[in-house]
Amino acid sequence: MTEPKKHNVFWPSVSSLGDAKKAAGYGTGAAIVVAVITAAFATWTLVSKSTVIGYIDAWAYVDAILFSAVAFGVHKESRFSALAGLALFILEKTHQMYATGQFQFQGAVLAVFLTMMFVSSVRGTFALRHLRKQSDGQQGVPADQPRPAGSAGS
Repeated sequence: MTEPKKHNVFWPSVSSLGDAKKAAGYGTGAAIVVAVITAAFATWTLVSKSTVIGYIDAWAYVDAILFSAVAFGVHKESRFSALAGLALFILEKTHQMYATGQFQFQGAVLAVFLTMMFVSSVRGTFALRHLRKQSDGQQGVPADQPRPAGSAGS
C-alpha cells in the first residue's frame, strides 16, 4: 500500500502543477493578510491622529496598496510579484526593527510564518513556469515514442 503524502505547510511540494499552484497561492494569502493588517494600522493612525507603535502613520496605506497589488499579481502567477512581495515584506520588517530600535520586533512569530508563505509563493510561481515549459516540450513527442523518465504523463 502507498503511504498518504504528508503536507508540509512551511515547505510545500512544488513537484506537480497542483502543488505549485497551491504553494503560489500562499503568497496571495500572505499579501492579503499583510495588506489588511497594514490598512487597519493606517486607519488607526488617522483616527488617533498620531503614529502607532512608534513608527506607523497614514503613509502605511501605500504599503497596503502595494501588498494588494502583490496579492493580485501572485494570484495571476507572476514571478515578479512573488519576488516583489517577499522583498517588500523583508524590507518592511527591517524598517520596523530600525525604526523601533528593537531587534526583537513585535509579531516575530507571525512575521516568520508570513515570510515562509512568501517564500513558498516564489517557489510555486517559478515551479509553475518550469512545469508548464516542461509540459509544452512534451506535447511534440509522438505517441509511439517513449517519454523521458520523470516527465508528466509517464
